[in-house]
Amino acid sequence: MKIREFTYSLDQYLKLMKAETIRTDQECQRLSGQWNHNMINELIATVLTDDYILPIILGEEITNGITRQWIIDGLQRSSSLSLFKYGGTKITQNIDEHMITYQRKILDENGNVKRDADNEIMWEAVQCDIRNKTYEQLPEELQDRFDQYQIRVVIYQDCDTIDISKLVRKFNNHKPMNSYQKAFTFLENFATDVRRMTENRFFLDVYSGSKKDKVNGKFERIAGNMVLLCNYPNKYKKDLKQGFKWLNENATLYDFESINKLLTRLTALLENSTEIKALFDSKNAHIFAASFKIFVESGQKDEDFNNFLKWFVNDGNKTEVDGKIWDDWNLNKSSTDVNVVHGKLEYLTKLIERYAEEVKKAA
Repeated sequence: MKIREFTYSLDQYLKLMKAETIRTDQECQRLSGQWNHNMINELIATVLTDDYILPIILGEEITNGITRQWIIDGLQRSSSLSLFKYGGTKITQNIDEHMITYQRKILDENGNVKRDADNEIMWEAVQCDIRNKTYEQLPEELQDRFDQYQIRVVIYQDCDTIDISKLVRKFNNHKPMNSYQKAFTFLENFATDVRRMTENRFFLDVYSGSKKDKVNGKFERIAGNMVLLCNYPNKYKKDLKQGFKWLNENATLYDFESINKLLTRLTALLENSTEIKALFDSKNAHIFAASFKIFVESGQKDEDFNNFLKWFVNDGNKTEVDGKIWDDWNLNKSSTDVNVVHGKLEYLTKLIERYAEEVKKAA
């Protein structure tokens, strides 16, 4: 690939990001928000002391004559600096080198610049404690230093989607993407569709996992596995990368759109009870979504699935199926193992059949 380099002022670079000329939302890139406060503090201090920051890597894609530049490496740095400039991010107390030295013009009692006998401006060296300060709270001189900081940008030209996904993998080996984030880069053909699924209200209103799961890649892992279990259950794999590679080569757009609609239906019917929401955690959300698909395809109504889950959490899960109850499967530490996942789904499938029989008898 052809490579070219630019040097921007940080103010220029952040304005290009804000205008979306430089894009921060490449589908396979992990989301911003991976850094903690200490890392952000040190980055801002590095800029304010004019120390070195590694170049930002961009991939340039031209489609139908339209040029788009995607951040390949440097998203966390870029987003952190943008939030400091535009989003009110505050430097926290926990920073070692919190006194920044800069020079400023000396003013007289009327606020006018003082000059010496040769009519030269008089300057003084002062220090600023940057703890608990936002960009707007910095003295003007340090704001200017931040804005004028020189940041290098390296652009890989003439990329397509596959090239950019490969570059994301390549340049994220230093800190590493976790296994979920890296596996997602192998799903480049449907990355946009998976990200669309992760914006479904299901993940806000029903999903009971950690709040960090959105940025650590679990949402993408769950959404992709939902598509596999719902549409191609025999292709589910413990190795997420292999499962995503198979989807990338064999799935259709409809596979993703239909499961996204299924999640919308599921979210609409579930009551907001702690016991039911607890079922849809990072370990089992994709399995219960697949069981909902099985439930409605067996001829039962959407709203009756909520009744099934109420029965399930109120001791229905203690029903033996082939000599096992739910906890025999659910307490297995190998929660991603193919046999365990298929065992859970088969247990729920047979339990749905028994539940339907009991409902018919009661009627």
